Amino acid sequence: MATKTTSGKRIERDGYMRLIRRFPLRPISNDREHAQAVEIIEELIGRELDSGTSDYLDTLILLVNKYEDEHHTPFGNDLSPREALRAIMNANDMTQAQMGKIIGSESAVSMFLKGERELSKAHIKALIERFRVDAGLFL
Repeated sequence: MATKTTSGKRIERDGYMRLIRRFPLRPISNDREHAQAVEIIEELIGRELDSGTSDYLDTLILLVNKYEDEHHTPFGNDLSPREALRAIMNANDMTQAQMGKIIGSESAVSMFLKGERELSKAHIKALIERFRVDAGLFL
């Protein structure tokens, strides 16, 4: 690829390449790489970014999400719906209050975890959208 000589384009490319040298964009293969990627995301989120750095961030987020989906999301028929929700909360270091904000009701989370009620379709839909898990975990 030819290098642009205009200062704006050069800065964009330099920022992107600096990040590539720090953490190459390739599939994340272990928790150490995951932690490094999350650290970079936390550094970049909320900052004003040039287009190259923004593209890098978007791609890194996709790679982190893929790794988390494959390695940090509970799977299997051996989990009860309550165990699945607890596993998701533990994997994401979440409190009942934080989970309640996602599904729209802290009391529903508490009652579900105690076995006093089931999750509604709306609750399950919110969990699917946020954590990209199969609805079967909660049925």
